[in-house]
Amino acid sequence: MSLNQDNRQGFYGEAFFQATVAAAGFTAQKQAEADLYLTDFDVGHPGPLGRLRYPKIGVQVKSSRNARLTQNDVRYKLKSKYYNELARPAHEWASPTFLVVVLVPKDPDDWMEVSADQLVLKDAAYWTCLHGQRQRQDLHPDTKVTLSVPRANLLTAEALRDMFDLADELRFQGQGVPVQ
Repeated sequence: MSLNQDNRQGFYGEAFFQATVAAAGFTAQKQAEADLYLTDFDVGHPGPLGRLRYPKIGVQVKSSRNARLTQNDVRYKLKSKYYNELARPAHEWASPTFLVVVLVPKDPDDWMEVSADQLVLKDAAYWTCLHGQRQRQDLHPDTKVTLSVPRANLLTAEALRDMFDLADELRFQGQGVPVQ
């Protein structure tokens, strides 16, 4: 018996994210109770970065084979119960928390290519931070909110460093996170 496609997709999205974290030289610790804390991973830098030593950020990883791509955005539907928590101001969180949306091909057989020279993971991941956005308390917790995640926020090793820079600024400004 194998996993159903939704479970496979979730594990793939997390593995995709972890590969990016490793390539950037950071660490990713999987949260055992992710649903309780709304973060799948605590991502850390092993040493000084910015104004802190051993800084961390939280990351909620979602994967989708049905997100809609526009020229500038990835349109992703997130349950309002998650949206409302992630939209809380950054100062209410122990660590600034980011949302990563991993786009996957519809057919699991197309998720990766392997050769003697390379491993290619498909398709791509994008990040955003919702801290400080208007909450949608008027919605039922399972109603989905459509997010526009900038395609400019392609998740790369450099983008992870940018996320840490943004988190560093937020910690010292005591503000919410600006959304690009």
